[in-house]
Amino acid sequence: MRRRSNYRRSSLVGRRRRRNVIPLLTVALAFVLLMWIGGRFLGRLFSDTRSEVAAASIQIQKGRTEFSLPENEQWTPAYSDQEFLSGDSVRTSGNSHASLEFLGGNVVFLDQNTEVVLQEIEESSSGEKTAHLKLVQGRLWARVSEDDFGNNADSVFTVETPRTLVHVRGTIFDLSTNAGQDTIRLIKGGVDTDIFIDEKKDDFLNIKIGVGQKLAITPQNIERLKNKEDVLEIMDTEFIESEWHLQNLERFFPQEATQIRRRIEMSAPKTEDTNTPTLETSTDIESPQVISPQTGTRIPSSQDAIQIEGTAPLEAVQIIVNGYTLTRFQPGDRKWTYFAAAKFGTLIPGENKFSVVAISRDGKKSPPTEFNLFYEREGAPAQASGSEPPQTEESSIDGFAKPVITKPSVLNANDAYQTSSDVVTIAGTVDPKTNTVEVSGFRLKKFQPGQTEFSYIANARYGNMKEGENIYEVVAFGPDGKKASSTIKVVYTPLNVSQ
Repeated sequence: MRRRSNYRRSSLVGRRRRRNVIPLLTVALAFVLLMWIGGRFLGRLFSDTRSEVAAASIQIQKGRTEFSLPENEQWTPAYSDQEFLSGDSVRTSGNSHASLEFLGGNVVFLDQNTEVVLQEIEESSSGEKTAHLKLVQGRLWARVSEDDFGNNADSVFTVETPRTLVHVRGTIFDLSTNAGQDTIRLIKGGVDTDIFIDEKKDDFLNIKIGVGQKLAITPQNIERLKNKEDVLEIMDTEFIESEWHLQNLERFFPQEATQIRRRIEMSAPKTEDTNTPTLETSTDIESPQVISPQTGTRIPSSQDAIQIEGTAPLEAVQIIVNGYTLTRFQPGDRKWTYFAAAKFGTLIPGENKFSVVAISRDGKKSPPTEFNLFYEREGAPAQASGSEPPQTEESSIDGFAKPVITKPSVLNANDAYQTSSDVVTIAGTVDPKTNTVEVSGFRLKKFQPGQTEFSYIANARYGNMKEGENIYEVVAFGPDGKKASSTIKVVYTPLNVSQ
């Protein structure tokens, strides 16, 4: 009997314990459920928060651009500074251009009739970045950060088309797709691409593309690749000199774009032996205006080209500088640009004189606008007596030299550089003992100890240059806590082309 009693007692205890456990489990499950529901609620609550690091911001440069959200296939007109998240689609219409900026300054320019799907744009708390784009149709030109997506980076950037998957390593490249082929052109950096063998995209060939090369992906070239034949070509001159490429390039490498444009102008026929000399000067048409550089500006010997820009009168159909018709200028344009370069003989040591005239549709020629620049290259004549040398600041502090700003050029250290361009490159030299360089508090990531040259891009679209006066301080940091700085003033006056 005792044994049976003990058994019953232990059984009751066990039941009581189980009964005590059930409420605890119920509470725990309810708590987990509430946490899950709360997480879902908060996720939905903040899902529309389009942070800069997780979104792509659009700038509409020309024409009409539309967007479509994944939950709604309807296309809606987009506006500049609008932000898009993973899954959103963007497309441009005919004669339209736009750009997308995301994940800290990576920029993709969209040509006309182009559609892109932002399949994934993310940045983890550890700083790893992921960008997967799909080019449905059309053409894009991309500038991708090498610091973020270089060979040694943990971040990933890809662009997919119906025929290929491009792995971007920190690059400037051009990619287009249409019904017949894909074309990849590598301008700077490095990419490799997986070329799909079949429509299911299960099998592919990986091809590495070199700088200055072009890869056309066609059915014929895919068969050649299967046979291990080389299908890479040298990048075509037609693309290099295209307005599409040059407009994008000069936002990041203005001097390189300048040289290409000047080469194009030099190959154009000179107008001195045409009707221009027979035109009579008329005050009925206003003279063109020069915005930058200022007359008398001294160009340092380290610089081999300079961009001259100004405004044109409303009636102008041509702008002619020193006898050359500017091929880029079109009737109705309010802005003109001329590129003088040493390699083309349009920028010579010593004094350079320029004369700019406008031609109207009825054949009238404006009075000339004249100005001069002084090129301080080796071989320049001695400075004329009575002229004042450019003012300079103290050259060194405790044996550590101050940075020398060679670009943009100003007449003296107290002058401001006047420009209407929304991109300005600030470049120069520093003491060989320099370890790091900062421009207005921004550390130049590509500068390495021992280098003597630095470069920084001020871009109104990126917010590091605003309309009006901008002061940039270049600080070089050397050994033993030494540092030295120089400043340059840039006055940005965007043209109002609507007037």
